[in-house]
Amino acid sequence: MKVNQLFYFYLLLFNTNAYILSCSTLSTILIHLMKLILIFISVISLIQSGHSQSDGHNYNYPKYEVRAVWLTTVNSLDWPRSLDADEQKQSLREIVQKLKKANFNTIYFQVRSRSDAMYKSNYEPWASQLTGVFGKDPGWDPLQLIIEEAHIEGMEVHAWFNANIAWTKKDPPPRTQPLHVYHEHPDWLQPVNGEYWFDIGKPDVRNYLLRISIDLATRYNLDGFQFDFLRYPGKPFPDDATFRTYQNGIKKEDWRRENINKFVKAFHDSLQLVKPMLKIGAAPIGIYKNFPGARGQQSYSELYQDSRKWIQEGWMDYLVPQVYWTLGTTAGDPDFNIVIKDWAVNSSGRQIYVGLGAYKEDVLSEIPQLIDSTRKSGLYGNSFFRYDNIKDDLQVGGKYQYPSLIPPMPWKDSIPPLHPVNVAVQNITDGIFRINWEKSFAAKDGDYPVKYFVYRSSVQPIDMEDPLNIIGILSQVSQSFLDTIKHIASPKYYYGVTSVDKNNNESQLAIESVIIPEIVELSSSLQFSYAVNITYPEKKSSVVFFQYEIKDSVPVILKIVDRNNKEVVTVVDNYQNAGNYIAGTDVSDLENGSYTCLFIAGKYIAKKSFRINQ
Repeated sequence: MKVNQLFYFYLLLFNTNAYILSCSTLSTILIHLMKLILIFISVISLIQSGHSQSDGHNYNYPKYEVRAVWLTTVNSLDWPRSLDADEQKQSLREIVQKLKKANFNTIYFQVRSRSDAMYKSNYEPWASQLTGVFGKDPGWDPLQLIIEEAHIEGMEVHAWFNANIAWTKKDPPPRTQPLHVYHEHPDWLQPVNGEYWFDIGKPDVRNYLLRISIDLATRYNLDGFQFDFLRYPGKPFPDDATFRTYQNGIKKEDWRRENINKFVKAFHDSLQLVKPMLKIGAAPIGIYKNFPGARGQQSYSELYQDSRKWIQEGWMDYLVPQVYWTLGTTAGDPDFNIVIKDWAVNSSGRQIYVGLGAYKEDVLSEIPQLIDSTRKSGLYGNSFFRYDNIKDDLQVGGKYQYPSLIPPMPWKDSIPPLHPVNVAVQNITDGIFRINWEKSFAAKDGDYPVKYFVYRSSVQPIDMEDPLNIIGILSQVSQSFLDTIKHIASPKYYYGVTSVDKNNNESQLAIESVIIPEIVELSSSLQFSYAVNITYPEKKSSVVFFQYEIKDSVPVILKIVDRNNKEVVTVVDNYQNAGNYIAGTDVSDLENGSYTCLFIAGKYIAKKSFRINQ
């Protein structure tokens, strides 16, 4: 490895602990900067005015956080968008890959919307969205495919199961094999405002829903099972006859809540016998009960959805309340902050992920702030309703810039797996390293890894709590990872690999290091200047170096713009400690001509012109 082959890498004095990162687009850079320094400035005004402000705070990206999306299949709202099986498979794979690239880690896949199935059900007909014909076998299994694809990417899939709503179209469903419940058991359904809902007060209805859900949960390698519409449609519901038969002397409101509670408990108890590690969750209405500052439709008293009892009793592991409102900016709506604080103090030791109503324009415009508020509240993450509403902005304001690990559930399993063994780092070529390891033995509870995390750091010990150090999340079949360091930042790197089990418990690090001696020689020969300078190491080089010094710990942005003030390369975008730095970047793809280096360090702005002449 020769010194002149390293010039296209980014260099940093190796006695600093600063991290360097790049954003792919100018809009992403500005959004990230806005959250760091709490100010919004457009790109053009920032470049032309040469003014910026900083509050001096580094944003905390959590390592443990659920980042989920509801993938809606009813009426093909998110997927599928065609009746061609090959296109459906390809588009489903692409959705998983896009979410993975954007550092999402969980998909709530709608498998049952109106007593039909997006999987091979033993009890209910295939959804018409797959073939255009209700009940027709598509010849493949969407649920199986998305589970396989997501697990390859280290992501979780939860079956999103609409429970009590049975049919919503004006015309009845066609007769199929198996028959839709509309035809098989019309006495189980009640019409409400043109829709058909299960009369869950009937024991036979609860037993039917239990058979379907347990069958689904046990036949697929799911990570979780999430109930929706696990409620009544409202107070007006024609169940007087059912109530007279099964009331057992209690008030109707309490009896309705107990009907749902019985089903939830039965599902939990049944699942513990056959699949205890499967996560059980639900998506209740956002307001449990009205309280000062938050008024709206009440889950407990209007829909008979006693979701807090479900977590108090341990029947469910998580809830995703549908808090589909803004931060008090929409007249007449509850305040998001007030509502999630109420959920935070009533979590009963279970995990709460906040559902965000991205389908609303006012909510969509506040997504970065809503994520910040969720993190500050101590809750465990967010889910977006729905995929189509965020697919064009999966970066969510730069809030998911680094990977995250799904929080473990210690009440299900608290024993970590054993770490991988025989970790080794191989130098493939300049700046490219292969990390190899071997699978660990079973932990004392018998668990093997289901995925691996790969870390890289220029300092030892590796900070496992810092997501900036995570460079790879791989499935259990992987035992190798190829790392390309685009910007060399140290003469020595430490690589670590951990095992992660089904419950997201993480093992200790297995560590190996690699030394790049040429960087030691090169960095010792460089001299530093105050502010920012530009240096070519040799004539007609494809690499440009920027030397700078910062006196205080501030956010730093260093980028190259062309003559039209259009960004072409981002070299640095991070909060850095005081010190001397060298940043270098490959400009071989740029046309020859004049460019400007824009350097922003806190309130300091500098611009220097230079030419590329390759």
